[in-house]
Amino acid sequence: MAPTASADARERWHTDGWCVLEDVFTPHEVDTAVEAVEALFPSAAEVAAGGVNEAAIAWGAPKPTFPFDAGALNRLVVHEALVDLAGELLGTDDLRCYQGMVSAKYSGLREEYEQFLHVDYGNHTLVVPRDEPGYQHLELFVYLSDVTEETGATRMVPRGLTAGIPVERAYLGFEEYAHLYAAEVPATGKAGSVLAYRSDVYHRGTAFTVPGAARYLLVVGYRPAGAEWIGHHSWPVAGESGAWHRFVSRASVRQLTVLGFPEPGHPYWTAGTLAGVGARYPGLDLGPWAAAAR
Repeated sequence: MAPTASADARERWHTDGWCVLEDVFTPHEVDTAVEAVEALFPSAAEVAAGGVNEAAIAWGAPKPTFPFDAGALNRLVVHEALVDLAGELLGTDDLRCYQGMVSAKYSGLREEYEQFLHVDYGNHTLVVPRDEPGYQHLELFVYLSDVTEETGATRMVPRGLTAGIPVERAYLGFEEYAHLYAAEVPATGKAGSVLAYRSDVYHRGTAFTVPGAARYLLVVGYRPAGAEWIGHHSWPVAGESGAWHRFVSRASVRQLTVLGFPEPGHPYWTAGTLAGVGARYPGLDLGPWAAAAR
């Protein structure tokens, strides 16, 4: 069985909010997965030669999602090593896999992948993150290519540097938060490695700086079984849309509960999560949740 997180990696995930684990998958597992990905996306050479429809491979274009036609990709999404890793980092064996998606990036495209520092919880949960075991969720990038600074390695900012930022501040500007951009760390790793990170970690994508390159990732998400408000292929993916915010501001407790909001009186609700959800949804009357929490 592939190795799971070392004590150092677990500590870094809990303190900095992310870690890279090497050699999680064998070269054979990676090679067969890459063959499957290249049946879904063009190769780096094809893109470099031109004639590829850029709209179809743009970063915002729809991505192939689990379950895939290729068993080589499906096996990685629910691989014993990933399940073990998720259990160690989330502190529970009662897990649910809620996301599986293939991503491809290329050098030489008009869209250069530069992003603001941001957190991901907005399209993964209906509410806001909570630190304690049982409430967190885990995002995983399975590297199917060598990922270097030159091929757009995700830049991560340790959580200790962002503790004072309000939870509802999902994006950080280049000028206002220049000190955090200066402190970001590239999450590099060879093919077969896994980047594991928390949804409250500020990070960003960056441009390729070498020609003729491609970067293939398998994006996987795990959560505790009881955290029904966390997901990606259902309601939480709409969590950042204006339509969703307008709906929430007018919805009843029952309507929100049947869509996955933790009900009033659920252990998720604390003074901190009440304040965070109130900041995320200023139009929502949290009175019923606050009353039940008291």
